[in-house]
Amino acid sequence: ADMNSVLVDTNVWVDIALKRPDFFEDSLGSVMACVEEGAQIFVVGTSVKDVFYWAERSAGAEAGYRALSMLFDIADVAVVDGPGCKNAVSLERPDYEDGIISACARAEQVEVIVSRDEAAFKDACAPKFTPRELLSHLGYEMVDF
Repeated sequence: ADMNSVLVDTNVWVDIALKRPDFFEDSLGSVMACVEEGAQIFVVGTSVKDVFYWAERSAGAEAGYRALSMLFDIADVAVVDGPGCKNAVSLERPDYEDGIISACARAEQVEVIVSRDEAAFKDACAPKFTPRELLSHLGYEMVDF
């Protein structure tokens, strides 16, 4: 898969913002690898509020805003508009949130979707990789300490 543009799903951003023990390294590593590759990285507009929500719940509003600052430093926001919301209805059923991600991936014509959701995005417009799959696809050696 070409790596010019990548859409990163909510769960990966939340892993990074919350430093989730089992997922942080792979999720951060995959996003940093995309940065290294010079890819344009997208976060979906609806993911932004979710990242804030989980960071705030975990560590307070300041942590929420720090998470957004990290997010906006790394990613461009993919707009969720009326047509996208409507197109999402027919995608990824029964998970409407995944449908929105998929609709945005299509609208932005991204080449890769990065998500930890094993079941999602089977029929999306772009191949889906988990963070670990993406790292191995890009030739990064995974070392388990």
